[in-house]
Amino acid sequence: MSEIIPEDPCDEPNVDDVSLDEDEWAAILQDHKDYEARKARQAEAELSLTEFSVTWDTITPDDVDEFRRALHDAKDERDMQKFLSSRPHLLVQPLAGGHGRWVIPEKKFGDHFRSDYMIAENSSLGFEWLAVELEGPQRKMFNKDGRPNTWLLHALQQIDDWRGFMESNLQYVRNPRHKDGLGLVDIHSNVRGLVIIGRRHETPPRTNATRRRLAATRNVDIHSWDWLVERAQMRSDELEGGRRRRAEESD
Repeated sequence: MSEIIPEDPCDEPNVDDVSLDEDEWAAILQDHKDYEARKARQAEAELSLTEFSVTWDTITPDDVDEFRRALHDAKDERDMQKFLSSRPHLLVQPLAGGHGRWVIPEKKFGDHFRSDYMIAENSSLGFEWLAVELEGPQRKMFNKDGRPNTWLLHALQQIDDWRGFMESNLQYVRNPRHKDGLGLVDIHSNVRGLVIIGRRHETPPRTNATRRRLAATRNVDIHSWDWLVERAQMRSDELEGGRRRRAEESD
């Protein structure tokens, strides 16, 4: 017996056109309803998050140059947070894709916790979130003996604290802001984390294995500030190359 699956999930399947048993059709109809509910939820969430929307493809070479100058002059993470809050599109450059991007600064979780940033992209899987903790460029990831520095451990604990709040208050965290929630639609309590700390030249290559292990076990990416600048540079180069090609084709 062959099965004919509707190609477009937006189209209501016609049960008269195919031969499936009752349970199979019930599953297909439920998938369709879930899809429609998710799309409605995402549209509602996007409206709620409008003020935090970021256009990723506006990055320019001047943005990257200013990023490098800010990093050179920064005394601590507060200087970098102030800079990035004025140019939030620099934070979303490492993201892979999606139909929209949002950057929420200093998101409070109850009375005791506050993230530096919550970043989201809307993909075919729904909203995907990244919890960001910044530590200063002068902070070191690892001690001389190769063990994680106190500041790195502090950053990892911060993210765990946010997750703990989410786990205990997940529906409140997911609800749109106009429904008295935090507006982090589709988020889960083990949200992926991102720690930005220190400079690459002060992070010995021999610590890379430890960093990868921490990333895997703690579900947190750990990178230097140089890595974030590089991602901005790569995206800027890509966009500038596209602009040059279009200009040459139009000549």
